[in-house]
Amino acid sequence: MKTIPAALFVLLSGAFVATLSAQNAAPAPAPGSAANQAPGATPPTPRRGGAGGPTAPRDRPADGKALFTEDFESGKLNPDVWTALHVGGEATVKVQSDRVAHGKYALQVHYPAGTVGSKTWNFVGIPLPAALHDHFYGRAYVYLTGVPMSAHNVLMLAGSTGFPISNFLEIGLNRGQFQPSFQLNGPTGTQKRSEVVKHEGAVPVDRWFCLEWELTDKPEDRIVVWVDGKVTVNQTFSQNGASSELTKGFAEVDFGFRNWANAATNAKDIDIYFDDIAFGDKPIGQLAPVPADAKPVAAVTP
Repeated sequence: MKTIPAALFVLLSGAFVATLSAQNAAPAPAPGSAANQAPGATPPTPRRGGAGGPTAPRDRPADGKALFTEDFESGKLNPDVWTALHVGGEATVKVQSDRVAHGKYALQVHYPAGTVGSKTWNFVGIPLPAALHDHFYGRAYVYLTGVPMSAHNVLMLAGSTGFPISNFLEIGLNRGQFQPSFQLNGPTGTQKRSEVVKHEGAVPVDRWFCLEWELTDKPEDRIVVWVDGKVTVNQTFSQNGASSELTKGFAEVDFGFRNWANAATNAKDIDIYFDDIAFGDKPIGQLAPVPADAKPVAAVTP
């Protein structure tokens, strides 16, 4: 599958997101800290949701054509496509060829050992078209290594622009499970900064797996995750009596890594790899299974 032309996708999105640089990005404040608040703001109030019961069945429509695909086979991150770069602290992001799911290249986000997670993040993002404003499906091949499963780790998010002060649905990890959540970081009116967190489903590590998702903001806020084709997460979210339009629509989707852990917890190098990202208004489906010892195509001996 070929990546949709950048100019066409930006036209479809109807949105502009300024690219940030590592030089001018502010350090990431810890949640609830004074540094992460507007003057006079109230720290976030966490609302822990627990597991929410066993994973419920989820009707899934037939796979459809992706509106966007990115396999990184150009060998570089295209700034005309990935127009939102959110960088803070020591994390780095690059397209590399040492570890891939398919083809020759994949995206890597690197957290050096000893990184203070609350001050460090790196996400690459893209504006979403109006057709995906309330609901969309997606797929990415993901490889996790060195991730401390006792901490709150963030893999991807979708919602308003302006990360980290933005509102979004998040696919994260914690307690050895997926941690789907709603994050309210840009409060308005009487809404205070807060989060609604659930935990469900085992997380594969040290191997490639196919992560598929369904994110919904309207008519309800819901996160569904499939791992290698099996429903692993199916959770809804509500806050202050509202269970719809919590993010006010999906303006942007971001892929990368951030965690909330100290240097001792992040004692090892953390590396997150993404390959074959796709999303659209229908499920995308899986590609060929990834062998356990997958190597770049160029490195495979005939």
